[in-house]
Amino acid sequence: MTIGNLKLYDIFRKDLHLSDDKALEVVNAMDDHYERKSSAKIEQLANKGELLAVKNELKQDIHTLATRMDLMATKEELSEVKNELKQEIHTLATRMDLMATKEELSAVKTGLTLDIQKVKSELTVDIQKVKTDLTMDIQKVKSELTDTINHVKAELINTIHKSVHYAAIAQFIAIVAALVGIIRYCLVR
Repeated sequence: MTIGNLKLYDIFRKDLHLSDDKALEVVNAMDDHYERKSSAKIEQLANKGELLAVKNELKQDIHTLATRMDLMATKEELSEVKNELKQEIHTLATRMDLMATKEELSAVKTGLTLDIQKVKSELTVDIQKVKTDLTMDIQKVKSELTDTINHVKAELINTIHKSVHYAAIAQFIAIVAALVGIIRYCLVR
């Protein structure tokens, strides 16, 4: 027993009037209890190797923090970036103001669709009219061409008949002249 245990033993025996066995039992129980607690605390204490490992980890952490500190921007740089971001936000806000809403785009689309349908309808009517006019013009030209061809045919036939008639007369004159020449030759002889 230690001096502290002896003092406790005396207090339990004399002041609390416990028997010697009971006082000894209480002191031993307390001793066991504190011994377990102190051994648990001792186990929780770090040994030299663990302390060195923690020291190395702390050195690495300090080095990492120093590197990060080097990478941190200065106050002026941050202010400059902040101003640039404000400018970009302002530009984006301006662009957003210029964008049409979905409803506006839908209204424009509907208007354009109606305009296209109207123009398509007008073009269909115009195409039908042009088609009808062209058909009539083609029939008229065809009729005129037929008349012209028939007239030219008649003229050609008349011209051919006249040519044949003149050729026949010319042949007749040539025959008569040949006969006159033969008769003169015969008479002169």
